[in-house]
Amino acid sequence: MAVRYELIVIAEAVMALAIHIARRDLNIRPKTPVNALMMLRDRGLMTMNEYEDLTKLVRLRNLLVHRYWVIDDYLIYQSVKSVFKTWLASK
Repeated sequence: MAVRYELIVIAEAVMALAIHIARRDLNIRPKTPVNALMMLRDRGLMTMNEYEDLTKLVRLRNLLVHRYWVIDDYLIYQSVKSVFKTWLASK
């Protein structure tokens, strides 16, 4: 359950930051957090890979918040564990 909560917190921080940058620096009003990420990507503020990863995180957050019963906690844990192992190995 703690991993779920932390993923939600991280995703919400990313969403808030993307919307804030779009509004303040680009002077545009995105309709959704994914739309804000798309606008940042289109203006060269992130790569396509970053956009895809952050979009997946936002969509995972939506599942965790609104359709939590379809999420397998073990798969989430294994995925996070795998990403951290890969990240640590690259350092």
